[in-house]
Amino acid sequence: MLRRRARVGHLPPAVPLSSLLLALALVLSGCGGSGGEKKADEPSKAAVACRGEWKKLEAEIDGRDSKTNPSALASRWNNITATVEYYARSASAKDCDATLAAQQKAMDSLAAFSTKVAPWDMEQRYDEVKTAAAAYAAAPRPTLPTPSTKAGKRAEKKPPKPKPNPAPRPADIGTALKTLSEQAPVATQQQGPAWVQASVTELTDPAAVAKAVKDLAFLSTESAAYRTCAAALAQIKVALAQPKS
Repeated sequence: MLRRRARVGHLPPAVPLSSLLLALALVLSGCGGSGGEKKADEPSKAAVACRGEWKKLEAEIDGRDSKTNPSALASRWNNITATVEYYARSASAKDCDATLAAQQKAMDSLAAFSTKVAPWDMEQRYDEVKTAAAAYAAAPRPTLPTPSTKAGKRAEKKPPKPKPNPAPRPADIGTALKTLSEQAPVATQQQGPAWVQASVTELTDPAAVAKAVKDLAFLSTESAAYRTCAAALAQIKVALAQPKS
């Protein structure tokens, strides 16, 4: 008995139509794309190099966005950090050159402005001296150096009168350091409007920068806590300037 041939244009019974349709859909959808398609999504060498330049800029921020003393202007650095981190992750080749240079200039201007207002930041001034002042307060009072006598000169019969010791007493420096620690945050509060102004000053406007610094200096002299801190700091500086005994 002769077998019936499958007519041309008809599917063999062993292959379901649904399976072929599924395979066709997978091909059309690009499932399991080729390596060439994956490479198309990767950044170019120029983009990778540009992102590296932004990462270098990111390193220059150096934690400024997390500092708490007022002259650090952390809120302004936070804005810069967000911008720099974005470009460090997703910059294209065109995001270097002018864009990168403009960001570097903005960072340099902010750092310079922070330096200008730092002298009125008693919280920072406290941080600068606290370690050395605490060490002075815990050590014996420095003694005067022994005066040297010239060779061949006869010793005087009467010893010279001792000169008063100019070195501050360690206990006094301990008290001054405590005062500076307690009053520095109060000084910041009393200077508040000036620090708010500094946080929004247009740094490309020299007149605005000069006014911000002038207003901060004025409010500092008006602050009782700032004046107390300044006196304590002056006392500490005298102690730290003493020669090592």
